[in-house]
Amino acid sequence: MAYSMIHLEVAYRLLNKWDWIKNPGDFLVGSVAPDAVHFCKNYQIQMKEKSHIWDCGPRWGITEDSNKWESNVMRFWEENKDADNRDFIAGYCVHNLTDIQNDIKIWRPFRQMNLEGTNVEEVYHIYGKEAYESDQWLYQTSPHSKRIMELLASGSAYPIADCIGKQEIEKKIQYMLTEEYVKKEIYDISGFRYCNDKVILGFIEECTEWLAERLK
Repeated sequence: MAYSMIHLEVAYRLLNKWDWIKNPGDFLVGSVAPDAVHFCKNYQIQMKEKSHIWDCGPRWGITEDSNKWESNVMRFWEENKDADNRDFIAGYCVHNLTDIQNDIKIWRPFRQMNLEGTNVEEVYHIYGKEAYESDQWLYQTSPHSKRIMELLASGSAYPIADCIGKQEIEKKIQYMLTEEYVKKEIYDISGFRYCNDKVILGFIEECTEWLAERLK
């Protein structure tokens, strides 16, 4: 689904729309936390399905019921929104809601147009190249990147029961701060078909507006 910088950019823009976020750093940490399962020992795809509150198709990457996925996330929010780590939980839900929109607007059209004669893993490899490079491009070009990373470094991680530990989330954050966007080549994504600059910036704007009305 969406890569890290898109999640962070969406979450950062929501800070200007929601006056109830008290700990912006915790909120941004939460906005990338579901993908920290990649840092779990013996990672399996089922871990990602669980961290994304997803049970809506035959396997991760093939969502057959987006409404059910959204209902899952919103139920999680309602059950946890009064917790002491509310801002982190809000970010966690924003991540998953952003992935729902990414699935509908970017990944699913790509998969449907390219699936014939291949399998999901092969299609995702093609998509992954564009998605990765567009994520790097966003970090390199966004005027918010420096502030986003400062806030991310200031935030706290919290475990999600029976799903993902604090340590894995902290590893994810440390990787983002020290490796993921450091000294990478300059990317030009203007010629991409699915994840070009117009698509990415349009998606971020639309997703932010959509999300602004979802969590209260």
